[in-house]
Amino acid sequence: MSYFAVYEETTGEIENVVECPDFLADTIHLDAGQSFIKVEEQVSPRKYLVSDGILIQKE
Repeated sequence: MSYFAVYEETTGEIENVVECPDFLADTIHLDAGQSFIKVEEQVSPRKYLVSDGILIQKE
């Protein structure tokens, strides 16, 4: 199993973390303006955000 962070493309705020096999990643439901990246572990939306497709820790 892998973890995927679903985030708002404009703000980088993580909306959800999904656990699923890699081959099912393309079936993750995305609303308009959302995207996802694979992350190494389950991440806290309060501590991380996504910038330019990279997971970074909030300051």
